Amino acid sequence: MGERLLHALLAVAAGRPSIGFVILATLALFALVLAMAAYLVILRVWHRLRHEYRHKRTGLYSPAIEMVLMEEPYEKIREALRPRRWGDADIVQEIITEAMRHLKGPPFDTLRRASLELGFVRDNLEALNSWDRHRRGHAMERLGLLRSPEAVDGIIAILGREPLELKLVAMRALAAIGDARALPHFIDAALGVPPGLLPRLASMILEFGPPGREAVLEIINRRPGAFPASATRDLLKELAQDWGAL
Repeated sequence: MGERLLHALLAVAAGRPSIGFVILATLALFALVLAMAAYLVILRVWHRLRHEYRHKRTGLYSPAIEMVLMEEPYEKIREALRPRRWGDADIVQEIITEAMRHLKGPPFDTLRRASLELGFVRDNLEALNSWDRHRRGHAMERLGLLRSPEAVDGIIAILGREPLELKLVAMRALAAIGDARALPHFIDAALGVPPGLLPRLASMILEFGPPGREAVLEIINRRPGAFPASATRDLLKELAQDWGAL
């Protein structure tokens, strides 16, 4: 068998493939195509089943948000959000963070307290050190939405070594948290991004409150070429409104 295979390979190298080799190569290629098609079918089925499963599990926890808005007892809300099955924690966190995008005041504080007590903040803090960049990105985004000051040191620690895409996620999270300790690191990172992104990042700095005002002017002075006249005018208007000048 080995001699036949060697003979076939030599024939191909000499430009004289045998009919048997052509048939075998065709069958091998056909098998490869079938395997790829089967893989794609399995992948599509898996994604559909996963979507249906998550949708079903989401329906079990979504009523907790209505309970928050109806000002139900906190203990009842926390138990309604407590994961009941392995894998549910991620689903519950999506429900909580999506709601917190639109909530303020007591409802926001209730969901943040539940996230702390159910261990979601701790889990995301640990995920900041994950080898998986997608997991790190999700963790930073959630910690920002939760306004978690506990996350500031962890996000700062990885800010400098993240690629641009995750660096922007980290800076958005730091701005949402608004802890002034992060401001120098935010400025250093902002000055290293492409010029076209600077106006947006400078606007984010205003979320740090009063300490962010001087920082915006500093960035404009250090990178004036990155700010077209219209962007500078808008930023100065935001600053004036923040200062109460208008």
